[in-house]
Amino acid sequence: MRRSILAGLSCLAGAFLISDALAIEHKIGAHLRFRYELWDNLITLGTNQTANSYKDRSFFRLRAMLWDDIKFNNQTFLRIRLNTEPKYHMGPHYLVLKDGKKRKFDQDEIVIDNLYLDIKRPACLPLDLRIGRQDFLGPDTYGEGFLILDGTPGDGSRTFYFNALRVRWYPHSNHTIDFVAVRQTDRDIYLPSIYPSYDDGRGLLYINEKKRLTGSNEIAFWIYGRSRLSPNLSLEPYYIYKKEEKTTTTTVSSATVPKNYLHNIGARLVYSINKDFKVRAELVHQFGEYSETGIDRRAWGGYIFFEKTFPNVAMKPLLEIGYVHLTGDDPGTTKDESFNPIFSRNPNWNELIIYTYLLETMQKGGAIPGYWTNLRMPLVRLRLNPTNKMSLTLSYQKLLADEKTMGLPSFMFSNSGKNRGDLFLSIVNYRFTKRIDGMLQYELFDPGSFYSKDAKTAHFFRAQIQWRY
Repeated sequence: MRRSILAGLSCLAGAFLISDALAIEHKIGAHLRFRYELWDNLITLGTNQTANSYKDRSFFRLRAMLWDDIKFNNQTFLRIRLNTEPKYHMGPHYLVLKDGKKRKFDQDEIVIDNLYLDIKRPACLPLDLRIGRQDFLGPDTYGEGFLILDGTPGDGSRTFYFNALRVRWYPHSNHTIDFVAVRQTDRDIYLPSIYPSYDDGRGLLYINEKKRLTGSNEIAFWIYGRSRLSPNLSLEPYYIYKKEEKTTTTTVSSATVPKNYLHNIGARLVYSINKDFKVRAELVHQFGEYSETGIDRRAWGGYIFFEKTFPNVAMKPLLEIGYVHLTGDDPGTTKDESFNPIFSRNPNWNELIIYTYLLETMQKGGAIPGYWTNLRMPLVRLRLNPTNKMSLTLSYQKLLADEKTMGLPSFMFSNSGKNRGDLFLSIVNYRFTKRIDGMLQYELFDPGSFYSKDAKTAHFFRAQIQWRY
């Protein structure tokens, strides 16, 4: 591990020295995130723990990032960032590789998770260009990340990057339009990794000594507009095309992705009724085809949230009441109506449920969590600020299926009910200093009739501390 870290530092130092002769300014940054996680009855809701991948988990994970933002002039910038996240498993789940041995320590690889060039207003045109490996997070997030957030869901929250070309056009001071083309691969084939990791022999977690990043190779293109129509109203219309190629790097037939393509036409709207009351809503229509079978795809997805702040009340509460609807496949039709989360296989509204989706959606998205689909979910969320350094989030979420399922494993699913169950969530965040903060997260899920009678209550716990420089 020490050798891999030293190699990573040498790589970044080399880039620094080469650019130093040309650059006006460097901005070095670093981030360490240390987590402990406990998964209790998550994957199969405790109905089957025979396979190692189904077993409960208790583990530590340390993500380390080091980067350099290089400014050549007021128009040209370069970012390079290295990333790694080793894990230590304490059982009963362990890392099992091609040789069949159980390992507690997953050393991980050091990867280049950001490497892009920014060019502002080339030739005085009303455009910005960003070329290379980049995240769509923070100020670059598309809406609330409902469809576009994580380009590499296979490695969890280690990386989020897209291999992309983004052109941002400024036709008016209140309007921008992004044109984006991306190419994602099931493992990183474009940039080298330092100290390659493992091969599990099945293509589930590792492929040829590189971590699995997506369910299959993918290409996509989108046009995304942002318009401030009035001081209180903003609109974000978009079109997204995505093609998922057939999986070729897994030996597990139930975890393969069929060749398919999907068009997405939608819009997000945010309306501020007053300074303390806001409405957020998004709706998308999906249509396409599973290429090898010719099955048509037709799906809808969307949400609406009413957000009210109380700035003059103790602890400054923020109350959200919302509803999420993602269509499921109707077994009574010849079409497939199941919603596809596109590039948003991440903890959108909770963390626990994304793992219970694994066995439900393997045949559509591979063995990667977070394939949000077939869901109706009313929820309420309350955020409080007990002190200037502490925030508390509490949420109740009622989860329902849009359609009943057919043919899913009977040890976990009833294949007859629509009540997924009730989820309770709490998160405490605390800022110790300007650079150090911590978090505690606990979720409890009580399964309903959507699952088998043997399904047990599931628990998710996380403790985190992170440091930024």
